Amino acid sequence: MAMNAAIDAVVALLLISAAVGVVVTGGTTTPEPEPDRADATADAVAATTATVNYSLVSGVRELNRSAGGTERRIRAGNPELHRTTHGSLAGLLARAATASSGVVADGESGQPEREPLTRTWAGFRRAVRDAVRARVGARVRIDAVWRPYPDAPVGGRVGVGPEPPGDGVHAATLTIPTGVEPVPVEATVAFETLGHAVAARTVEILVPQDAARVTLRGDDPEASLLAHRYTRLARATNASVSGPLATEDTDAANARLTDALATRMTAALRAEYDSPSRAADAVSVSSVRIVVRTWAAGGA
Repeated sequence: MAMNAAIDAVVALLLISAAVGVVVTGGTTTPEPEPDRADATADAVAATTATVNYSLVSGVRELNRSAGGTERRIRAGNPELHRTTHGSLAGLLARAATASSGVVADGESGQPEREPLTRTWAGFRRAVRDAVRARVGARVRIDAVWRPYPDAPVGGRVGVGPEPPGDGVHAATLTIPTGVEPVPVEATVAFETLGHAVAARTVEILVPQDAARVTLRGDDPEASLLAHRYTRLARATNASVSGPLATEDTDAANARLTDALATRMTAALRAEYDSPSRAADAVSVSSVRIVVRTWAAGGA
């Protein structure tokens, strides 16, 4: 039972999930918001809770395709793949945004959220969108975005609802913690220390070190899915983690990933900002930003 609880904690942190259904709690559907009700809608998103039932099958299918005929293949019908999680709509959106994160490969350019690190988040992301859509009106757009800093090579986004019109739009913003501590003041004195601090927190969000160690020691689908996630992250950052992962040494694996990512982040922050303190002001690795926009019928 202790192992199962630990594994469930890792699944919640890593969001290695694919949804198969949603049960929304909190009463009747929220009435169609007035055009100036962005704040009220944001409050509802923060307060309303949902229970999401999901499966890891999307990740298993991706892993099986990459494994070919090797022993890594997992039976997609395995009952251990089914999971349930519960939280506020805002919290679920934030978790879906980090789960959907991608990493632009070293030496390449692009938007990281367009290609997620793995496909195991797809169903969870869809279920969260369905849960939110069931609680807000038709003229509402909600975007949850996580980026360690503007134009970072890592990030995720989840959008719910139609794109708003060109004018007559009201907006409200929520900030949801990602679960890592903000960058400490002492790390902002130099670009090198700042870049390393941001990279370490980014890696912790993508592959939480302590929980990952517990999962990798198991003999179940979650262990294989997590190893696959590490492999994809290592490939994108030009890091080598096969040695540490062979002994479930997530301390060493995460340190290597951090060092590789820190080099890129330090260079990017130095190129964009004229001082470490100004760069630190732009860092948002410890939070997900949720923007709620509403408008009236017939808005244009």
